[in-house]
Amino acid sequence: MGATVEIGLADALRALRQELAEAMADGEGKPVRLAVESVDLEMQVTLSASAEASGGVKFWVLTAGAKAAGSTGASHTVKLQLKAETADGGRVLTANPDRLRLND
Repeated sequence: MGATVEIGLADALRALRQELAEAMADGEGKPVRLAVESVDLEMQVTLSASAEASGGVKFWVLTAGAKAAGSTGASHTVKLQLKAETADGGRVLTANPDRLRLND
């Protein structure tokens, strides 16, 4: 089996934010856009504690096929309900992935 890849919860959320930003840019100027009201996210995580002075507890997102074996705790399911909004508090608009055509 391959080496375990540790993905921090903050890194996973950063990647989700980037994907939403790309979807917004993709929808710019399109006749049909979709508003993202909320993002429901469920993932399996493990917790690990660091013995270093600057350490603490860290959440690690489990990747497909990864197991919690060897960690300091069992895997846990984390459910987050996130509200997607722009930097100025506006709605997040993305392009329609089906590229609907509007009749003139």
